Formats: sequence, C-alpha cells, structure tokens
Amino acid sequence: MTDSSDRARRVVPYDLVSAEHDYPKWDGPPQRTVLTCTHPRSGSTLLGEALYFAGGLGCPLEYFHAGFRPSFARRWNAPGFDTLSDAVRRHRTAPTGTMGVKLFWNDIEEIARDADPDLERFANVLPAETPADYYVALAGHVARFFPNPQLVHLWREDRLRQAISAMLAVETGRWRSIPEAHDDNNTRIAAPFDIARIEQIMAYSDYCHGHFRNLFAAMGAIPHSLTYEALTADYAGSVRAVLRHLDHDAEPGAPRMRRQADGASEAMVLRYLRERAVRVP
Repeated sequence: MTDSSDRARRVVPYDLVSAEHDYPKWDGPPQRTVLTCTHPRSGSTLLGEALYFAGGLGCPLEYFHAGFRPSFARRWNAPGFDTLSDAVRRHRTAPTGTMGVKLFWNDIEEIARDADPDLERFANVLPAETPADYYVALAGHVARFFPNPQLVHLWREDRLRQAISAMLAVETGRWRSIPEAHDDNNTRIAAPFDIARIEQIMAYSDYCHGHFRNLFAAMGAIPHSLTYEALTADYAGSVRAVLRHLDHDAEPGAPRMRRQADGASEAMVLRYLRERAVRVP
C-alpha cells in the first residue's frame, strides 16, 4: 500500500522517450548533431520539444544522463556509453541526418572518464583552476560521440528560482507539466525549506556553466546563447532564432508545457531573500 507521498513522487513516463518516437533506423554516424548544453530547470524541455516538433532536428533528450540513460540502455540493450551512443545514432537520428542531444555538464565528464579514468583527477576542480588540456581532452570525446556539433547554450539568469525549482522537482517528482501527454502529476506535497541546499544548487549551476564556457573555447565554438528568461518571455521569437541558427526555416508551434512555478515556489523565494537579508551584516 502506498501513501500520498509515494504517489506524488511516482515518476510519470515522458512520452518522447518511448519507441513510438524513434526514427527509422539510421546507418552510420549522423551528418550533424544539435547539442543543447544546459543545466536542470533552465527550460531545456521547453526548447527541446520546440526543436523536435519543428521536424528534422532530432529529439534532444538527455540520453546520456542518469535520469533517462538506464531506460534507454534497457530498451536498446546498450549498457555502456559506446553502445548507447551507437543506439542513439541508430534510433534517434532524424531522416535528415540530424541527431539532437541534451547534455548536462556531468554527462560530458562521465562520458570522458568512462573512456579515460585518469581524467577523474579533475573531478570537482573549479573552472578557473582547471588546465586547458582537460578541456582539449573533453572536446575530443565530444567530437567522437557527437559528429559535426552545432551548439546551443541554454542557461538561466535567475539562479535562485532555478535552485528552488530544482529542489522542488526532486522533492515532488514533478519535472514537467504536459497535460496532453499525461505527464502531469497534480498531487502537491510540502517540500522542506533548506537554505544551505539552495545555495549549494546555485553554486553548482555556476560551476557547470563555467566549465561549459571553457569547453566551448577549447572547441573553438561559438554557441547560440539563450537564457530561460528570454525563452519564456518571447517563446516564438527565441525559438525562431534557434531554428535559424540551425538553418531551419520552420515557424515555432505552440508549446505543450505549462509553467510549473506557483505560490509555493514564490513563497520559498521570498523566505530565502528574507532569511538571507537577516544573515548579511
């Protein structure tokens, strides 16, 4: 027997991970890879769906992240990073030859360290203290896994709301709200307020984006940069700009997703600001 908390935490399958959204099998490497480099709670699902439903740009999910990776590995019988890479290319490259992938910073490091365990010595090193050779090594693994990458860097300016959104998503199990995809858990449970945890999440976001920017420099790449704030303030204009960057002339469709921020999250924002003000002399 499960209680209401168990039901609230139950993960509802995301429809785009299913076999129904696989493409016809593709042989060989993709002709190009659209890489959305981002951090959780930055609007990456909103943007990813816009790219997918525009057609021809692949289905950019976090195939190599701990959240989705196990289910794809089981479905495609691809237990390792190399076999998973082959499977993603085979099943998730659009007929146009474009593969779409969403990457978090930790995903890139895990891929690289799986191939070269010696890179583990750079774990938890701050971006400003990380040698350039490390990023050169990572760039080699990115090129190996993701041929001809075109980069989109999606980030969120409001680090506080991003951190609170991440904390609430973990506590409630509500990572997205898509009513028509039956991916909407309306059960509400209280999430504990933890100021230290909020600040840790904010610091980790800065850490990851600092590494991303260093990696882009090592790759000699200039990504299309987009903020969550711009994406949500002008969805059509922001998506159109990304599509044009990717040489795609489609017009953005209406988003399926609903905004998740509510009174509870805003109350937590205000509480943090009040308590932080008290702590500062």
